[in-house]
Amino acid sequence: MSERRGFVRPIIAVACLGATALGLNNTYGDNAEVKAQAQSAACGRDGCSVTTTRESRSAFSQEFTFQTRLVEKGTNPRDASVDVKCQRAYYLLGAFNCKAVSGGLPGVVPSSGT
Repeated sequence: MSERRGFVRPIIAVACLGATALGLNNTYGDNAEVKAQAQSAACGRDGCSVTTTRESRSAFSQEFTFQTRLVEKGTNPRDASVDVKCQRAYYLLGAFNCKAVSGGLPGVVPSSGT
């Protein structure tokens, strides 16, 4: 029985350290690509500009609020606030998938941001 403990405890310790490192990377690592995906999910079309008003990061997701502005020829510019949530495919691992969860410009379908 003690031989099993001698083998299992280091495996559990390494798994915990690995999960901690992945969580820290998700929270504090470079998120330029994720932010670009989130901006794409917020706008949904060309000619739209975004300004970040809020950014929140955790080990499991990243959330953004953007102020979007769509300028179309012959019309007044339209502004809207959009909340976007980005999550990894497998909690701590995998590609981020971003989607608009609230707000947005009326009549503009946001992209998936993938």
